[in-house]
Amino acid sequence: MALLGGFAIMAMLVLVLTALAAWATGVRALEPTRTYLALNLAASAFAAAAGGYSTAALAPGRPRAHAVGLAAMVLAMAASQIGHPQPGQPAWYPAALAVIGPLFALAGGMLRRPRRNPVPSP
Repeated sequence: MALLGGFAIMAMLVLVLTALAAWATGVRALEPTRTYLALNLAASAFAAAAGGYSTAALAPGRPRAHAVGLAAMVLAMAASQIGHPQPGQPAWYPAALAVIGPLFALAGGMLRRPRRNPVPSP
């Protein structure tokens, strides 16, 4: 459940932030600008980190292992796009996402510190 929750949070953030980046840069379909691509890479990194953090937060037993699982999911998804960029995207763009996504998902998961059991007061 932690993986699904973290992935859902990441996907929603990517959706919203990509739409905002397109709106802010006035990008047209099939004609992404350098500014749009840079904003979208930054948005993807932020979303992956938030997804990794959320995954770790939702998995109290093994938070970091679940963040690794999310990173593997992101890598598998991004790797399937390498060599098949969307129309208008440069060839390097899917490879950049395949590196950025898993790394930031791991980083987000590592930011989540496990809660320590409080010491009962006397």
